Amino acid sequence: MDEPELSKASKRLVSLDAYRGAIMISLISTGFGFSAFKDHPLLNFLAHHSDHVPWQGCVYWDLIQPAFMFMVGAAMPFSYAKRLSLGQTHARIFGHVVQRAVVLVLIAALFTSIQEDHPTITLINVLPQIAIGYFFAFFVLNRSYTVQGLTAALILIIYTLVWVFYPGNGAGGPWAQGNVNLGSDFDKWLLGRNCSGYYVTMNAIPSTATIIAGVMCGRLVGSELSQKRVTGILAVAAIASLIAGLALSPLVPMIKRIWTASFTLYSAGWVILFLLLFYWIVEGLGCRRWTFVLVVVGMNSIAAYIIFQLFRGWIDHAVLAFSRPLVKALGAWGTVLQAFLVLGVVWYILYFFYKKKIFFKV
Repeated sequence: MDEPELSKASKRLVSLDAYRGAIMISLISTGFGFSAFKDHPLLNFLAHHSDHVPWQGCVYWDLIQPAFMFMVGAAMPFSYAKRLSLGQTHARIFGHVVQRAVVLVLIAALFTSIQEDHPTITLINVLPQIAIGYFFAFFVLNRSYTVQGLTAALILIIYTLVWVFYPGNGAGGPWAQGNVNLGSDFDKWLLGRNCSGYYVTMNAIPSTATIIAGVMCGRLVGSELSQKRVTGILAVAAIASLIAGLALSPLVPMIKRIWTASFTLYSAGWVILFLLLFYWIVEGLGCRRWTFVLVVVGMNSIAAYIIFQLFRGWIDHAVLAFSRPLVKALGAWGTVLQAFLVLGVVWYILYFFYKKKIFFKV
């Protein structure tokens, strides 16, 4: 495959902002309240896809973080090209990368400290995970697709082998649910505690491969290749990644909480497929009007995440003061209504920022 140069950096791709907005809206809405349908005879599948699987497997909700991290990678070639066009040197851009990574870790520490009611350092939050992967992905940003792909593959292979042959694994083996594995022991050593839900800080290592996949796809959609060829390559990459993840899963189970190689590949297949869908509809077919609701959120994803982390509970409580009678009367559908009402309030705040050209950046 020819190595295309990024030539659309000066032109913001609406499809990328829309995709990012769709991810954030899913998060802000907490699954659109579909968890209320858990016992519904027809709609229980919506509830199933609105929460993480207990351990093995993958549902829609498990794809939110990979999609978010993937889009961080997809934005990197555009950001780099834009900074170069402003006269910044590679060294200065690298300084910005380091600064951004540090700020993301500090923001996550602030969120966690407020939620825990005491100063707390965490690396399991999505922001520190992005910071670590973003930092390391920068080193292959200007490399060929071959180098980028091999780097991602080596990360997954080496990480998997080290995890499997770690002598501290429990009797259930390296993939057993619990805190008897390399990742949990590392957290105990580094942080003095294990994270809830058996999540591990070391997820940042394999998820770097997810960010690198985003870098490769961002470079592709920003190239001068025809839209037909871009969509074809994305389709092949998505299908190949899905098949690879499924084929590997009997040996290396698909587990998001420790971000196994099979989960990395399988989730990458889905998020690339979502990118293909947005790119084809928005850039290929030219259908853009419908994306406005998504773009308002996607262009201010950091602000959206801050509101979600710090203020969503308060907004939910404030809205419920007026919606409670109707919410109670509607039962499960009332939960869905409440989720959309809260989402509407958050969206309007972001719309206000959009109109005033206030965009939060790190």
